[in-house]
Amino acid sequence: MSFKKILVAVNDSPATAKVFAKALELAQTDAAELMIGHSIELASSSQVTVNLIELEMQTQQAQSLLEVYYQKAKKQGILAEFSYQTGDPGTNICDLAQSWGADLIVLGRRGLKGFAELFAGSVSNHVVHHARCSVLVVQGQ
Repeated sequence: MSFKKILVAVNDSPATAKVFAKALELAQTDAAELMIGHSIELASSSQVTVNLIELEMQTQQAQSLLEVYYQKAKKQGILAEFSYQTGDPGTNICDLAQSWGADLIVLGRRGLKGFAELFAGSVSNHVVHHARCSVLVVQGQ
């Protein structure tokens, strides 16, 4: 199977390097475009007032993180772009994949099980069940 548009979800966790390396490998093999996506989770959706200073800091961190991965893709000769959104990561990944026309999503998994996964939520589980394209989940450490 050949992919033309690959969305890779990144964050600041150590496992992201492994996820991004896999996405780069697939993009090179298939001569695919790469979208590098990141979600900024707000502290609490029940907050009426969003702490603008915190949001600005997280936005700057997201832009810096995405720029690093963008430059890595560019050095490999891969046509890439990046995007970030605020809100629920699972929903954001699925929405970005749909709007950009991705035919593959590559993302990581922390490896939580049982109650930990239930209470902490699982972005990868959400994406696997809601994405309208293929999904590759790269197992964490």
